[in-house]
Amino acid sequence: MTSHIPTLLLREWMQHKRGWLIAAFAPPILFLAMLPFGHVQGLPDKHRELVSLAILLISAAAVFGICLLVALFQLPGLARRDAQDRSIEFWLSLPGRPGESVAATVLAHAWLAPVGGAVVGALFGLPIAMSVLAVQGGSGAVTEVNWSEVVAAALPLLLRGLAGTLPLMLWLAPLVFVLMAASAWLKRLGVPLVLVGGLVIVLVLDKVYSLDWPMQALGAWNAQLSRAMVNDGTGLKEALMSDANLWTWVVQDFGRALAELASLQFLGWAAVAAAGFALVMARRSRGG
Repeated sequence: MTSHIPTLLLREWMQHKRGWLIAAFAPPILFLAMLPFGHVQGLPDKHRELVSLAILLISAAAVFGICLLVALFQLPGLARRDAQDRSIEFWLSLPGRPGESVAATVLAHAWLAPVGGAVVGALFGLPIAMSVLAVQGGSGAVTEVNWSEVVAAALPLLLRGLAGTLPLMLWLAPLVFVLMAASAWLKRLGVPLVLVGGLVIVLVLDKVYSLDWPMQALGAWNAQLSRAMVNDGTGLKEALMSDANLWTWVVQDFGRALAELASLQFLGWAAVAAAGFALVMARRSRGG
């Protein structure tokens, strides 16, 4: 069966590229523009290679986080806006199934756009690190850093982070599809009802009826989100301080993140995501 997802991804790029590019490029450019007018305090004078590495990784993570937040804010309303601006007629006219258009929309916004933002943030990481060191200690602080060593250490860590976006997206899928389904079926009230109503129900079950498993499930799910891109933060710190082989740590850490997908916890959340996906697909197939 022919897949239309590549064409649908291209359509998403053509429609949303301006917003994606602004979300990716504006934060690092604005930071670099404002840095000469500010002051840098609190950075250690020693281990400047580690400081530079940290700045580079923070730049990539920050831009990734901004792009992901934009996507999570935008995705729930896309199905509703399709009905408002009549672009639903375009989706229904395609030879592919409605599920392909829903999958392409989520892939483009929740994964590809944030990954692109992470790459942009990483590319700006070196100029930002150099600028921060120059503001703090002058040009001498920049020349003292072995930048080839910084790049060599950053490469495996950046690849680990990019690979970690896959399990992160899988763990985020329940939230994305539930909010999309709520917005598609309940319009503007959908997202507030799910977020506020779900929180109230969980708190009532916990405080009034002493049923704490929903709260524990949400806590465990949140912990999985935090471990998707760096599963063992303590191990990473030890590897950096001991000059261990970072490639070995990356393979082991990513393996642990993948292993956590083979669990009953993930299967339960995957079922929630599948139900939300089915509701969004059903709404789109009805032309709404």
